[in-house]
Amino acid sequence: MISGSRFYMSYHVAALIWRFGIFSSLWLIFCGGKLDSLLVGLPVISAATWLHLCLAEDKAPRIRPLMLVRFMPFFGLRSLASAVDVMMRVCHPRLLINPGLIEYPLTIDHESGRVLLANCITLLPGTISARLTQDVIIVHTLDKGLPVLAIIGDLEARISKLYAPRSANMGGLS
Repeated sequence: MISGSRFYMSYHVAALIWRFGIFSSLWLIFCGGKLDSLLVGLPVISAATWLHLCLAEDKAPRIRPLMLVRFMPFFGLRSLASAVDVMMRVCHPRLLINPGLIEYPLTIDHESGRVLLANCITLLPGTISARLTQDVIIVHTLDKGLPVLAIIGDLEARISKLYAPRSANMGGLS
């Protein structure tokens, strides 16, 4: 069994490696995969990693990478469906809209999950997040006849699965 301080230390090393890898990958993507950009990039990547570790220190639940990989195709398909839906409505001769505001009661109990949900709602077909509070999100929809509440409920459930349970937050990257 690993002692508490060794466990805590190994958790921080894993968190450091994970963040450094993510920021390095992003840097290389933004720089077109040019490895010579790492001459400038390494100090920037290191600073971003350190800053993220300082700011994110045990304040938010940890995202589970495997669940994130499962979430991305769902999110991509929903975004594509949103673009097609809005395009069809705008191009239709009668402009098929019945706009309105809908209140959705939140069950996610942490800010990062609520903010992610609000941002993802904006990419659902015909919706945009209008206001976010601690326990409710107000959504503007192009058509009140759409099953917006059910769609948001499904999205919220999927986003909840992205995060490790609070008791497992010290346990690493799941």
